Amino acid sequence: MSRKTISWIIKIAGTALILAFLFSRIRFNTGEFVKVISSLDPLFFLLSLFGVVIILAVKSFRWKLLLQGEGVNYHPFKAFSAYMASFTIGIVTPGRIGEIARLYYVREESPVEFYGAFKTVVADRIFDLTTLFILGTSGVLFYIKALGSLPGYAYGLIVFAAFVFLYSATWLLINKMIKMKLFGRYHILHFLRDTWFMVINKRSVICWFITVAAYVVYFITAGWIFKALEINLSFIDVAFILCIMSLVTIIPISIAGFGTREASLVILLSQYGISSEMALSFSLLQFLAFFLWGAIIGMIFWILKPVSLKLVKEDSISIWKLVTGIDREVKNSDPVL
Repeated sequence: MSRKTISWIIKIAGTALILAFLFSRIRFNTGEFVKVISSLDPLFFLLSLFGVVIILAVKSFRWKLLLQGEGVNYHPFKAFSAYMASFTIGIVTPGRIGEIARLYYVREESPVEFYGAFKTVVADRIFDLTTLFILGTSGVLFYIKALGSLPGYAYGLIVFAAFVFLYSATWLLINKMIKMKLFGRYHILHFLRDTWFMVINKRSVICWFITVAAYVVYFITAGWIFKALEINLSFIDVAFILCIMSLVTIIPISIAGFGTREASLVILLSQYGISSEMALSFSLLQFLAFFLWGAIIGMIFWILKPVSLKLVKEDSISIWKLVTGIDREVKNSDPVL
């Protein structure tokens, strides 16, 4: 039995166990669930379908700017096409690692080296994960009242300040380790230093603004799905709920986040007195609007232009060498912020 088969068996079992445990702990009324879905406001739901395309278009422009910093003038539509196709692959891979597929698109169509292209993909992912962790951590602290009855935005500002300090400390630590004989010979540290530089230098400010814009669209369109179900939540509440849910679904223990998504939403929405039937209805609609609909569009781009399997194999070897290798020749000068 191959590793891939074993992985799928584990994820199927994980999904089944999580859902079985969830339904054993809640009072789920099938009739009420059908009633909630049948009373859906179709206009708001149809509006939400545009969300995933707009979000990925905005993010693809951010990636184009990162590539531009590496000397690659990649066409905006090509960046969007690669982003859509890799989004589809990412849905069915653990931890969304399949999104690395866009690395192969840019490598096929430009002279960029593996190292430079891979940096842009990892840096692009860091922008998203940072935003999710800041708002997700803020949401968890808000719900458990770790700092008392402060408003949600106050928790967000405090966690944001903590992340700024943490990222600055990480930058200093990586540079210090590189200068040490014991650690400085490892490829991965130099890669981390160069990638980290891409997300904290002055030129990255516009990428951070683009990231914020993408997530504002994400929260607004998710808010439309809540409105379609006649659920009224504030913008900050939607942001906290969506970011915590997104972080939970990254955990590679189920298929496309099934089970973990539903469990997190049932728990989070119960804080607002929203029934499990409503929570599961939102989960289903959010999956249809953002993941399934986005995957269908991405699949079209993938069919129109699949990537080279030869290049995928070559780059997978390069990634392995990057992680395990030592004695990489690097420049003596450090990046200047």
